[in-house]
Amino acid sequence: MGQAELTNDEAQYALYGYYLDWSYFDHPPLVGWLNAFILHFSDSDFALRIWPLLLAALTSFLLYGFSRDLFPSESIWIGTLAVLLYQSSLISQVFGLAMLPDTPLIPIAISAVWLLYRALKYNQPKLWIYVGILFGLAGLAKYTAVTLVVTAVLGLIIYNSHKVLLTKWPWLAIALAAVVISPILYWNSQHDWISIAYQLNHGAPQVSWSFKNAILSQASQFITYSPVIYLFGLAAIYSSFKYPLKNEKYILAFSLPVLILFFWMSGYQQTLPHWTAIGWIALIPLTAKWMLQHWYSKAVRVFSYFSFAYSFILIIAFHLLLATSILPFDNNQHPLEDIYGWKKVAHKAVELQTEIKNKDKEEIIFIGNWSQFARLAWYARPHAVQVTDNRYGQSDIWYGSAKKGSNGILVVPPKYKNTAASGVNKFERCEFQKDVSQKLNNKIAATYQLFKCYGFKG
Repeated sequence: MGQAELTNDEAQYALYGYYLDWSYFDHPPLVGWLNAFILHFSDSDFALRIWPLLLAALTSFLLYGFSRDLFPSESIWIGTLAVLLYQSSLISQVFGLAMLPDTPLIPIAISAVWLLYRALKYNQPKLWIYVGILFGLAGLAKYTAVTLVVTAVLGLIIYNSHKVLLTKWPWLAIALAAVVISPILYWNSQHDWISIAYQLNHGAPQVSWSFKNAILSQASQFITYSPVIYLFGLAAIYSSFKYPLKNEKYILAFSLPVLILFFWMSGYQQTLPHWTAIGWIALIPLTAKWMLQHWYSKAVRVFSYFSFAYSFILIIAFHLLLATSILPFDNNQHPLEDIYGWKKVAHKAVELQTEIKNKDKEEIIFIGNWSQFARLAWYARPHAVQVTDNRYGQSDIWYGSAKKGSNGILVVPPKYKNTAASGVNKFERCEFQKDVSQKLNNKIAATYQLFKCYGFKG
């Protein structure tokens, strides 16, 4: 990703690997375990993006094979079109560059559902062993994997395979999945089940359902997944309900639990586009089938060409913005200022902390908002970074919560200057120390502020 440093999510999961554990506050551990493997060799930004590149390539390979296996009587181009659809999505480009929980979840889930399909349709009982392991790995990747349980139950119904429950194989798969996800259960049992409580509160917030929120979330998915994936995906869903075939029903059993779950949740709070990733990507084989069956329509062809052109331009712009400095901007007016300068300001904060540290009271590095914590903590490691807001999270588990009366160095990112989220008002007194600027093309892309603050008020 060229000059771009780690995003906040990437840095958070890099810290998972740095502070290796059985599980974590808001996500299962697989993303951290995979990052820990990379950290044995390198902690560079590039090295931490090797896994996403490999896993994105694996996803393309699996989508090609899964599409061909599901619909062997369709055009031989169905697998190629499925890969093209996947690669045309902006969100898929993100997964190919950033190590997020979804990055390993997607190929694992496709593999699990593919093998389950073969176990059910072709009565290959030994495949249940791999199904159980893969379902467990999906659970280690992200809690969204719970929807795969719905997929499995619906798969048994679709292929009329209930008699397999009289054999040992599905029960062995369940046992294996339980063993694989046991680290999550162990960690939560040691931490008052905070992950479970967090996810339940996430899914049932104390606010009324809003149709506006749901529509805005759908609009963000339309943009990030591409018009062709979104609209033709919906058309494929409608067609499958109208003329249902078993394999089409199975794809719906894979994709719809996720899409319906997050549509419901989006009414309470706008969901992020990548939360529905497994749903839209699971739908791709069916979308490709629908497109090929309707390719005779001029409207379908024209819209497909338009959508692919739109995606191509968006993806090229995305990569150019991350890899180059071609975007014109005035000093401190860069539209992507939030992705520059974290490494520099973290090192400056550590230097300043060392300079003024007194022996009577430990000096802490502070950040005002939890959403900005991870990048500062990653580049300042192993120095402790505490968050001054009231949200309890993984940072509190690693570094403890900010204590009343604490002194330290407060880092204020560009977008939080002169706002309550800066954290300045959380202290009795703060003294400005210095600006830390990051330049691109001899212009200032981002300016951070460093304060020496006294008497955290809690």
